[in-house]
Amino acid sequence: MPRILLSAFGVHAGGGRVLLEALLREVRHDLKAVSLDARLRGRIDLPAVPVDYVRASLAARWRSLHALARRAQSGDVIFCFNGLPPLARPRGARVLVYMQARHLLEPDPQLRYPLRTRVRVAIERRWLRMGLPHCDEMWVQTPSMAELVRGMHPTLSVRVVPFVDDELAQRLASGADASPRAAAPTGEDSFFYPADGVAHKNHAVLMRAWELLAAQGCRPVLYLTLQAAEFARLRAQRPQAGAEASRIVNLGPLERAAVLERLAASSALIFASTVESLGLPLLEARALGVPVLAPERDYVRDVCEPRQTFDPASPRSIADAVRRFLSPGFRRDLPVLSAREGARMLAE
Repeated sequence: MPRILLSAFGVHAGGGRVLLEALLREVRHDLKAVSLDARLRGRIDLPAVPVDYVRASLAARWRSLHALARRAQSGDVIFCFNGLPPLARPRGARVLVYMQARHLLEPDPQLRYPLRTRVRVAIERRWLRMGLPHCDEMWVQTPSMAELVRGMHPTLSVRVVPFVDDELAQRLASGADASPRAAAPTGEDSFFYPADGVAHKNHAVLMRAWELLAAQGCRPVLYLTLQAAEFARLRAQRPQAGAEASRIVNLGPLERAAVLERLAASSALIFASTVESLGLPLLEARALGVPVLAPERDYVRDVCEPRQTFDPASPRSIADAVRRFLSPGFRRDLPVLSAREGARMLAE
């Protein structure tokens, strides 16, 4: 069994953290050294393994990966769980890149990141391009991701490795998905979106959709898991929108058990992200029998069959998907006029 040097800086929340913790439980006895995000200090226990806690700075991250690569020896594996490979080939070690950040491969022109984030993402994309020649294989999570990578880098070895934590894997492998529910256990119309506040998670458009629903007299609850500062920033962008009228509740960041509990109690998962490499909550909803409303995107169809789909760039499309889910007979018909009626109006 090769010794593993694991690079996971930048992974500290959401599905990435769930998968990281699941992976560490399985390979901890084969770890030679690990670099983790500094925000995980005190939250992950790795006795007898050298751990470098890396702060959120590109310079610190480069130094950490460079130091990790220098420790590698013949037969070792450098596993880049954060999608960023070394910028020089380590002597004798294999380099595997686990690509979870689709936006590093396929920029979305509709996204508007803050300036600081745009600079970081641009540097990381260049880092990825420069490091790929030193990569022996890239692991991705879905067939559509594999097609994207092979189209962009035809000579790169790509493997689809969609691992999840043991509990979810057992649920999904038990023979069939959980039976779809007709209604939420609580009897309250509520939708849950467990995601952090990065731009491609699309919270601003989703919250505008909830404002449209409130204006139409439809008021389901939307539960979010944003940092308090992220939620305040989104609210400040639309001060005229009343929080009570649109019934948006921010629960703050939740631990995994609380996420699954909230998901199981909701009418549906609403997943508004414009781009994903996997979308772990989609699999969790599938395992729990919770209906899914999601964009009409390949990444969604890779892992589940949504109950309703929408255009993630359109608040109206999202609102209409919610209305169709809550009222299956709902449809938006455009009243039309005959040419004769149009001519009559012109003559008035």
